[in-house]
Amino acid sequence: MKPSRDTHIKGLLLEETPPPPRRYDKGERRFKHVGKEPFAAIVFIDDNPKMAVGKCPNNLDVAACEEILVDAIAGSNGDRDIDFPKKLYAVHDGVIYEAQTTDWGKSYHGYPFRGHLSRKLLKKLQEIAAEKECETEFESWVKRHIT
Repeated sequence: MKPSRDTHIKGLLLEETPPPPRRYDKGERRFKHVGKEPFAAIVFIDDNPKMAVGKCPNNLDVAACEEILVDAIAGSNGDRDIDFPKKLYAVHDGVIYEAQTTDWGKSYHGYPFRGHLSRKLLKKLQEIAAEKECETEFESWVKRHIT
């Protein structure tokens, strides 16, 4: 692994500084992922199964969102050569959340996820669900929303 600027300055190896805490960014006038119910859901625009939108529970506050980000694991950056995870994945109350960075890894905006996940990532999320004792809810979410 190539030393980062934080760990390598003018040939001196320094202690690596921990990354700053991840911040949640709701964004101004951003209501697309705000649900009207006290549970996470996937809704379809115009009943089109290709137009799925994850809706967060209406009782999920900013503190809970930031706690979800703390426990999140990084997804693959694909072929992008960047020093931060573009997408994070987490489990909260059995629901899989995806969070995308809004400003180069400093903050993230998350929502309930529907779609394809690698087996490796899904296995890690399943382990997290087991630790959080929400395996039944997790399996139900996977069965309905993960391909």
